[in-house]
Amino acid sequence: MGKLKKGRKNQKARLNPLGKNPNTDNKTDKRDENTRQSKILPLINKLKSTVPNDKSMALGAITVLCEDARMRTLLLKEKLITIIMEQCLNDSNDEIIVESFGLLRNLGIEEGYDVLKFCWRSNIWTAIEASINKIQTSYKFLIENGQTSNSKNDKSKVQLLYDFTENILSLIVVLASGSNDLYESIYSKIDPVLKFVTDLLTYEISSNGGYRISTKLFNALLEFIYEFSTESEDFIKKLNLDFAFNFGNLIEYVNSKPSHFNNLTKIYVEGIKFNNLEILDHGNNKYQVSNEILTNIYDLIITTDLEELKTKLNTVKNPDNTNQPIQKDAQTLEQDLSKDQDIALQSKLELTTLEVALDLITSILEYLSINETNIEEPISLPPTTLDVLLNKIFPSLVELNKFELYNGAILSLGEKILVALNNFTWLLISNESIPVEWYEKCLQLWDLIIKSTNTEDIVLQKNCLNVLWAITKTLGPEVSQKVQPQMVDELIAKCEIIIKKEDTIEDAELELYLSIVGFLGNIGLVIGDTAITSKISEFLVTSIELFYKSNNSSSSPLTTEIILECLNLIYELFGDKDFDYDYEIFVQQNYLQKLSEIEPKIKEVYKKIDKNKSPQLKLKAEETWTNLGRFIQYKQSERA
Repeated sequence: MGKLKKGRKNQKARLNPLGKNPNTDNKTDKRDENTRQSKILPLINKLKSTVPNDKSMALGAITVLCEDARMRTLLLKEKLITIIMEQCLNDSNDEIIVESFGLLRNLGIEEGYDVLKFCWRSNIWTAIEASINKIQTSYKFLIENGQTSNSKNDKSKVQLLYDFTENILSLIVVLASGSNDLYESIYSKIDPVLKFVTDLLTYEISSNGGYRISTKLFNALLEFIYEFSTESEDFIKKLNLDFAFNFGNLIEYVNSKPSHFNNLTKIYVEGIKFNNLEILDHGNNKYQVSNEILTNIYDLIITTDLEELKTKLNTVKNPDNTNQPIQKDAQTLEQDLSKDQDIALQSKLELTTLEVALDLITSILEYLSINETNIEEPISLPPTTLDVLLNKIFPSLVELNKFELYNGAILSLGEKILVALNNFTWLLISNESIPVEWYEKCLQLWDLIIKSTNTEDIVLQKNCLNVLWAITKTLGPEVSQKVQPQMVDELIAKCEIIIKKEDTIEDAELELYLSIVGFLGNIGLVIGDTAITSKISEFLVTSIELFYKSNNSSSSPLTTEIILECLNLIYELFGDKDFDYDYEIFVQQNYLQKLSEIEPKIKEVYKKIDKNKSPQLKLKAEETWTNLGRFIQYKQSERA
């Protein structure tokens, strides 16, 4: 359970359900070579052209083609990014520069870290700084001279300036989301950009001469502040202290002009409001402001017509075009795929609003779970907060999850919904008393989550199990009516498949294994079936042995997490000799000897952890190892 940190928008997780589906029917290399010769190379050559129209046409066509995974791969193999940076970013035509930054942003969203790191190493920041200086000069001229002309040409120039600004800022956000090192590199250079953003916002808010910028650009400015303030406490303090930016004026300005702004504007404002609350208010007005923000988020979510959004998405995705995108020339293809541009933009707006709303809900739920006065004590959620959570936020998350489940995950929001539900279920466990009505809701949620586990996506499987884990802790023995023995067998079998991969196990698979351990360990406590509890406890012991053997300096910290979680669950499973299964399993199957043999191995695992790299893991391992010795002594004396 936790707030999403740096990188959460990257690795293809940055929402783009409007992107074209990958063409999975790559029959032969010959087909790719034909495509390369007939479509890719002519466009790449035009990208190098000195004729502005040729270069602009090629950029437009490439931007559309890059929505298709196969075409994007073919284009990248022809050094597309290097050509854009060398041939297009320095062009004398502003339209070409604007389109080029937009294309680099899109490639960064789709391809993730490798592309973003390549751009950074290719000195993209120099081009960004030069462009921002150019943009600032244009805004200064507009501010000093006003938008006095209504000619089509002047309006076009102003719109190009807005697009330029938006593409630059969104590229910076995408770059910063690529990894911790990219974020730190950009943050160290962020002050001139931040000054530009805050100056533009301050002028917009304080101006009495009507709207100076479009809602779309206003949202891009807010997105920039929201994203960086979500990632960094220092950024928020910098805004307040070094730049003296007035968030109160921003909120008041947006609230005073509801008809001018859209739901995305409002959700960004709520996000910025929460980020300030979390860092600057030090727990003051925690519940009051959280209730207000959650209620506002709920009011925004329920205005989205999901069925209408589904229709729009189906229109935009247009599977007939994406299945065979190379049968038309690039210019015709661009026109065909852009014919529903207004629908695509509106769909993306609604989807981004939902995405940010879910991120915000997830973060607020974690924030509410922390007891600032005494971290060891349970929290005490006020009735007003519980009412908002149970009667607004929870139903919204359930309905979104159902919609994804029964509509082929068309919104691409399944992971974010499940992470929010995970934080929700664990939050209520953290409360000093669980509301009575939550028990009934838990039983209903169990059935929904079980349906959601029917997926090949191991990240979704993991998130589902985390929710089921929390429900199990909430319901206790009552959950036994929901668990079938077959489910336990299938999960253990899944873990056996993972462990057989040995050195090729990916972190996502280890995270799934850890969730299975947590879920099954808690099932073993409450199932009321000694045979199942015995099977689960043996699985825990076996997991410790197997991961101990694979645990070395190059191993993922997750292998250590699994070992520690298994041990802590064994302590819970056999913490009392009066448990019905204790004698039959712990005593008769000689668990004392098993744990005694494990003890020196756990000490070795603990000693290997670098406290500088993983201080929290080091503390947890020390506590678990110490408790193992005490637990052995306790069980030895228990029946003496």
